Amino acid sequence: MDFSTHAAPLPSPQRNATRRLAFAVGVLFIAGVITAVGALFSIATRLDDDDVNDNLFYSTRALENRILASKNYITSYAYWTTAYEHLSAQVDTNWAYVEQNLGKTLFTSDGYDGVFVLNREQTKYAVVRGQLVEANISGFLKASATALVDQVQLQSDLTKPVSTYSLFEDWPALVTAAAIIPNDERPTEEPRNTSVLVFVDKLTPAKLRKIGSGFGLNNLTLAPDETIEAGQPRVPLDSTGYSLVADLERPGQQLLWSLLPTLGSILLILMLLTGYFFRHALRSSQYVDNSFEAMQTSHRAMQAANQALEASEERFRAVAEAASDWIWEIDRHLSLTYLSARFSTVTGYPREQWLGQDIMQLLSCDTTPLELWLKKLNEEVNASDLRCTYRDETGQQRYCRLSARPIVESHSIVGYRGTASDITDEVAAHAQIQHLSMHDALTGLPNRNKLARYLEEALQLKEHAAPLSLLMIDLDNFKPINDSLGHPAGDAVLQEVARRLRECTRDHDIVARLGGDEFVVVLSGMDSHQEIDRFCTRLIGSLHEPVMFEHHPLHIGASIGITLSRRHGFEAAELIRCADIALYQAKSEGKNTWCYFEAHMSDQIQTRRQMEDDLRKALKDNELVLHYQPRYKVDGKEIVSVEALVRWQHPTKGLLGPDLFIPLAEQTDLIVPLGRWVLREACQTALTWPAEILLSVNLSPAQFALSDVVQDVREVLVETRFPGSRLELEITENVMLNDTDGALTTMNALKELGVRLNMDDFGTGYSSLGYLRAYPFDGIKIDKRFIASISTGSNDRAVVQAIIGLGKAMGLNVTAEGVETEEQLAILGKDQCNEVQGYFMSRPIDKMAFARFLQTSKRSGAVNHRSNTARS
Repeated sequence: MDFSTHAAPLPSPQRNATRRLAFAVGVLFIAGVITAVGALFSIATRLDDDDVNDNLFYSTRALENRILASKNYITSYAYWTTAYEHLSAQVDTNWAYVEQNLGKTLFTSDGYDGVFVLNREQTKYAVVRGQLVEANISGFLKASATALVDQVQLQSDLTKPVSTYSLFEDWPALVTAAAIIPNDERPTEEPRNTSVLVFVDKLTPAKLRKIGSGFGLNNLTLAPDETIEAGQPRVPLDSTGYSLVADLERPGQQLLWSLLPTLGSILLILMLLTGYFFRHALRSSQYVDNSFEAMQTSHRAMQAANQALEASEERFRAVAEAASDWIWEIDRHLSLTYLSARFSTVTGYPREQWLGQDIMQLLSCDTTPLELWLKKLNEEVNASDLRCTYRDETGQQRYCRLSARPIVESHSIVGYRGTASDITDEVAAHAQIQHLSMHDALTGLPNRNKLARYLEEALQLKEHAAPLSLLMIDLDNFKPINDSLGHPAGDAVLQEVARRLRECTRDHDIVARLGGDEFVVVLSGMDSHQEIDRFCTRLIGSLHEPVMFEHHPLHIGASIGITLSRRHGFEAAELIRCADIALYQAKSEGKNTWCYFEAHMSDQIQTRRQMEDDLRKALKDNELVLHYQPRYKVDGKEIVSVEALVRWQHPTKGLLGPDLFIPLAEQTDLIVPLGRWVLREACQTALTWPAEILLSVNLSPAQFALSDVVQDVREVLVETRFPGSRLELEITENVMLNDTDGALTTMNALKELGVRLNMDDFGTGYSSLGYLRAYPFDGIKIDKRFIASISTGSNDRAVVQAIIGLGKAMGLNVTAEGVETEEQLAILGKDQCNEVQGYFMSRPIDKMAFARFLQTSKRSGAVNHRSNTARS
């Protein structure tokens, strides 16, 4: 038979039948396209309509929640006997404003732009943007004050507040008013004679964005009614002429714009392919080539395909045996059918011992059953990995990250295959860092974070909780020991004090170190003075025993401030504050004693206010100065960055460090102008430095909360013409704790300015690892507490090595701060840390001294200057 000959042409009736079939398929194809496009437009229209309805619904809900919150808040002030006694007749300005019962904190903390006390005749008290003014409410508020008073006083129930909208300083605001009445049994006066408390909440863009974010609204804002487009959902604010609007997402239009070009291209390709198919079918219907030569070609192609398949299988086996992870396969009954050679290397077991065994006998997970997780893989397209545990041949527990995919044959799942990555070292390092974030590295005691968590949980039940006694302990005579004998002696004393404190307390008490030589003891279930006095006597007696260091007895003492939860409140911060005040009193009484907190001790608040006034004057009179501390490559020879550190040249107290006034600035609104001044002054000074040196500036978490940090940085960079690529901002983890989503948005915006971001004090927070993964940091700074004992404690060095390895794995620059000895520098060089900073290289110095330092470094090299500076 001759396979090279062509088949005879098809008869004409068969070609006609082929054409009719092609025509019918074409008609069905076009009808299907029209139906699909129509359905798509219908879905898009319905999505847009739902978006409009949701936008209007959530805008209304956001405003209603704001009104309800304002009503509840003003009721806590107006329906209050103390407020009635100080506000109903003649307003007691000292009680209301000076003592902050109705003063500036309503603006700085709660956001109320106006606070007024009215009656029918006059405005009796007015605070506008936190400042006490003597003015009538009508000078600020467009709404009639008389009508507002009538609306409150004519109610049948005077305890209910009223709300309305009005223009406050020509901007829409929520106005909430309530009658000031007592909440005791005394008879209330004539309703028309009651005074009225008014809170004005100006609906600023910043407030509206925050309100809208809680309801998933984009760009919630106010717009004049005449500027709003038809069809835009809005919530009108009565007669203010403004309405509340938010951006529409228009998911329907997004769907159309995302799908139509793609669908159009696909349809065009399908039409071309269909036309080509039918053209080819008509042509193929006329000729059939079944030659012997084609059969030979097909046979050769099949041989080549088999060879390629064998090569692919060989490559798979090579990769599987050389991979760092071990590969596994199981059948539908979860029995192991394949294990790669790497399995034996990692676990120590021979593969033959486990083949045929149930995989759940080898691996287990404490959060979800392995069998259930595997079955879920059938339903989830992008399944996540699972962390499992197992025992190796030596019995040691190990961790692995398991990934899996179904094995499908003939549309049926016949088993699963995947990989197992050993993560035992990673889990151990993470657990150790997490432990250190809650414990003091030197003494092993709980730190401030752990103490705060304990107090929050213990005081949560309030009156049902066991009574707590909080003792703030400060060591006497510790500083002379630390200064004269050095840090090793100070560390030995602190460790021995921690041991003695643990010995004096019970298992259910807690001992914590806040930092330096300051400790806290919390006694649970003990609040009688007699019991506490006995405990303090025993504790001070224990601490009076000498501490031996290098065969020398060291003598210390202790002063203790005490506060009781059932007398001084159930707020952790308030208990610590009161104990700190009592500690101050105990030290002033001669040390080596204890003192219970009393209300009169709060007189030191007056001292704080004086300090605040002095700081405001310092900002005005340019009493602040910057000192500069260089940061070096790990060899200690090349400066890569310089950190700007603020100091206060007080007219009577001399040069003050930041620890004495930065916390005060953070608790007030002073941190914002102070932070702007530091950034501007540092950028102007750094313009005179070599272009390769970076400038590092610290940002306080309070700046993120109280100001627009991105705008502040942008304005300084534009004003000073300092390149953003040379600016490095150091941020602590508290920024992320306060506002997780807002901090991420702000950091991304800062990165768009071209600046670098460093996480400061790494390793001391709640979850620094998680933040490194989620936030756009360029580097991390290892907290100096780890560096201080790196040469004496193997655990601390292991932690530092783990942090360096983690930073390098994530592509981050790692800096060690607090380097004070040549030995510490040498260790960090061996551990391949990137950069170092500390007194061993250079102390912080003022602007003129640093300029001379740069000149000296150019002439004689940074190493010589480093040794001179370390001795200064």
